[in-house]
Amino acid sequence: MKEKREMESDIGAESIQRPSPIELIRMMEGKSRRVEGGEKSSADSMLAVYKDRLTYTFILDDEVASIHFDRSRGEIFFSGHNIAHMELNTKQRGALLALTGILEADEQGKEFLSAYCATLDRYLADK
Repeated sequence: MKEKREMESDIGAESIQRPSPIELIRMMEGKSRRVEGGEKSSADSMLAVYKDRLTYTFILDDEVASIHFDRSRGEIFFSGHNIAHMELNTKQRGALLALTGILEADEQGKEFLSAYCATLDRYLADK
């Protein structure tokens, strides 16, 4: 009897539709949008901003990549990995540097620009 109830609760959990990451950001009053034009952004890139964090998603070598910047912690993550613990290749460095141009062109991104540049410079100087 107990097994049947557990199985029913598992089946009910599968039918619950969870919101996408973009929908979660919007529910938490964050802003996400496509990055418009410019030479430095890929066609399907998105920028999401929430409080002291931003995430830039884009296509790199036919795969989805992301750069996440946490201003309050002073950390940058590339596709989920802290860049402090990575050996960055040329394309990854280029993407990290290209984000500065994208932030310059974005109204909300400008708020993060100086902190992102300082953090990125610190990490790149250590490598």
